[in-house]
Amino acid sequence: MLGMRMRNLFFVFVTANVVIFMYYFYVPDANNTPAAVLPANTEKLVLLSEVDKASLTSEQAEVVKPVVDAKQSVVKAKIKKCFTIGPFREEPEITEFKARIENKVKKVSVRQRVEKQHWRYWVYLKDAGSKSKAVKLAADLARKGLKDYYVIARGEFKNSISLGHFKDKSLAEKRFKAIKKMSYEPKMQAIEKEYTLFWLDYVAKKHHGFSSATLESFELDESIHQFNRECAK
Repeated sequence: MLGMRMRNLFFVFVTANVVIFMYYFYVPDANNTPAAVLPANTEKLVLLSEVDKASLTSEQAEVVKPVVDAKQSVVKAKIKKCFTIGPFREEPEITEFKARIENKVKKVSVRQRVEKQHWRYWVYLKDAGSKSKAVKLAADLARKGLKDYYVIARGEFKNSISLGHFKDKSLAEKRFKAIKKMSYEPKMQAIEKEYTLFWLDYVAKKHHGFSSATLESFELDESIHQFNRECAK
């Protein structure tokens, strides 16, 4: 029985030694694995942390130069320096304001623009042909109980009869229909009123325009605001 056990133990010992031998013989050491062969003319990859900048040529140094400068230039290009303040409705007002800020900005100028705005709806009877005919037509309107009208004595609509100006379009249409029922041919048209707006353009000395607090200190009308604008090239 003892001899059988010894043989089995010996067999296990020999088998373990064979397995260990085969492992070290066939599995290569990672530290001794040869490096892959690169194709000819392939430059070696070098980390930026390993670069000795003192030994680089001007061309090589340009390649590893940080790109922070480029980003900073983009940020500077986006900084607003040109602004517009307005609109001013009176020329003396913007002239006085321009004089107040001239020494606070790099450059300042004033521009103006004519605007058109809806004003009223006008109902009228077109040119009667002559003054006598217009007067006769007006008398006829009076006999029919119509009030608030007058004969136009001069201008583009001479000898026409004005039947009223209305801010509300619905009231103008009501007047138009009433005259139509009297067997007349009234006209209705929208009247636009022209007015001039003034704007002040300036270039700031620094990279920002007037603050809200500064604008408030100027005591400008509530309708006047500051806007960013593109600088002239």
